[in-house]
Amino acid sequence: MQKEQKNNIKTMIVEIIGILVGSFVMATGIALFLLPNQLSSGGVSGLATVVYYLLNIPMGTTILAINAPLFLFAIFKIGKKFFIKSLIGTVSLSIFIDLLDKLEPLTNDRFLACIYGGIIIGLRNSNNTKSKWLYRRKRFSKLYC
Repeated sequence: MQKEQKNNIKTMIVEIIGILVGSFVMATGIALFLLPNQLSSGGVSGLATVVYYLLNIPMGTTILAINAPLFLFAIFKIGKKFFIKSLIGTVSLSIFIDLLDKLEPLTNDRFLACIYGGIIIGLRNSNNTKSKWLYRRKRFSKLYC
């Protein structure tokens, strides 16, 4: 029992570190490439970018405001563990975007910003996919091997 609890804590810490790294990488792509060049990504961050330029509300605050109803849905329908991970990811993304937004953009060329921002956000998504794949592989080997 003690060993299993240690493994659960260790797994949770590794997952939280992965969430934080993924949030930082995505915030880097958004705040240093897409946002200064008036480009938007997809999803909630894309909506937040549009609101940022229309109403001049900080992007991190907008992301949190748009995600609030989704969090309520998640905690009741999907579960507490998913809710906590989503909350960590969204809050850290919002904080990182607001912090990195104060830095100078790395390029002012829209085409290059689109390419670089897309690559960086794609790397973040591939990191997420890779960790899920490794976790499933590890779980599969425990069950069947």
